[in-house]
Amino acid sequence: MGYHLNTFNLMPHGISLSGKNILFSYKDEIIIALAGPFVNIILAIFGFALWWIFPESYIYTKLFVFANLFTGLINFLPVFPMDGGRVMLAILSKKHPRNKALKITTYAGIITSFLLILGFVVSTFFSVNFTLLTLGVFCFFTASFQDKTSVYERSNFLDNKNLSLNQGLIIRELAVSENTTLYKIVSQIRQDSITNFRVIDKNLKTLGIIEEKQINKLIQIYPATTTLKTILT
Repeated sequence: MGYHLNTFNLMPHGISLSGKNILFSYKDEIIIALAGPFVNIILAIFGFALWWIFPESYIYTKLFVFANLFTGLINFLPVFPMDGGRVMLAILSKKHPRNKALKITTYAGIITSFLLILGFVVSTFFSVNFTLLTLGVFCFFTASFQDKTSVYERSNFLDNKNLSLNQGLIIRELAVSENTTLYKIVSQIRQDSITNFRVIDKNLKTLGIIEEKQINKLIQIYPATTTLKTILT
């Protein structure tokens, strides 16, 4: 997808990627999150097909198939920073500020962990399932004590620009519609210049000016799909 990830952490559920200081769209975030589980599911389906074509391969590939199937399904759980949690976070971020979306996703992960533990309790009346208990406890700690580096962070647009002032920076002013979204103007920012945005209505009347230095604060307050008209009013 063209993104550069800084670090990764090896977790029980897989690799947790850190994308600090990158600009991303929520659509891309969903695609990236779904890629991992879908690869697991595809590998599992490939294994099932192999059993059908070559039944004798079952004994050699059984563990591989069920490991991929189980891993893929677990990562669909709405527990951040697992992939299902990332998808939920991206969807919520379209309607809510990122911090609020992350808080809702955290609560969803804790509720999911309690449901899994409840499933274990119910299983004791029939056939004890310790997998549900282990998974529930794991999800609880994953959701409650998140690795802060696993969160994709938006770019700080002023990074390194102060250092470039010695050579001089061009100041750009772009005229944009009042219906332009916050994410859209973020995508117009360039590292080699300072960009300010003049917001105008359909009658070409200036509603206000948003300076580049304001944008870092705005993206922490408003969802990325918020229009500039909403911000200025």
